[in-house]
Amino acid sequence: MELLEGVRSRKSIRAFKSEPVPEKVIMDVLETATRAPSGVNLQPWEFFVVRGAALEDLKRTNVEEYRLGKKPSPEIPLGDTKGGAPVLEGVFRERSVALAKQIFMLLGISKGDKKAQSEYMERMMQFYGAPAVIIIVIDRILAGLWPILDIGFVAQNIALGAQHYGLGTCVMRAIVDYPEQIRKIVKVPESKRIIVGIAIGYPDWDHPVNRLTTDRESIGNIVHFVQ
Repeated sequence: MELLEGVRSRKSIRAFKSEPVPEKVIMDVLETATRAPSGVNLQPWEFFVVRGAALEDLKRTNVEEYRLGKKPSPEIPLGDTKGGAPVLEGVFRERSVALAKQIFMLLGISKGDKKAQSEYMERMMQFYGAPAVIIIVIDRILAGLWPILDIGFVAQNIALGAQHYGLGTCVMRAIVDYPEQIRKIVKVPESKRIIVGIAIGYPDWDHPVNRLTTDRESIGNIVHFVQ
């Protein structure tokens, strides 16, 4: 896939086929992704690829925590929250609300249908049926936020590189909402800080939710030339 085409066509996948992804393919994606920019060549990333029984355990415990009403507690601070979700204002809230409306419209979920909305949330807590998730961690000795920027670069590379193999991804906070469960099931040591998760697998293109292409702000509104 040509580079710019891959950037323009990338989208978050919210319905996956159950078909497993070969280990070699995942390793190729990750090896390529680690060519990401990294301040002073820190390369702060480390990856836990969760599949099979471990992934099923993680999905199950995530849903259990959600049903119990346990608030998300990812190891990257959420800031001000309400009901476990970050508090957003202005255009940022508008974009978030618009996304939810687009998803629910594609799935035929009406505004007042709390049962269907809850079922969708549970699918999200099961990572949209992905056959694998990649959990990215960093060493706790790396203080400050700059190493987190590097994690963003490598996560983007994973999302782009996956397309070369016909794979889709969804970079998800929901995967890491309950880090104590991840440490228990995935065996992430306390010396590592859990940053973000990425669902990866073959997209179910027949599922209506994968027709979604989100809007982007007009480039003229967000670019400022100074000379």
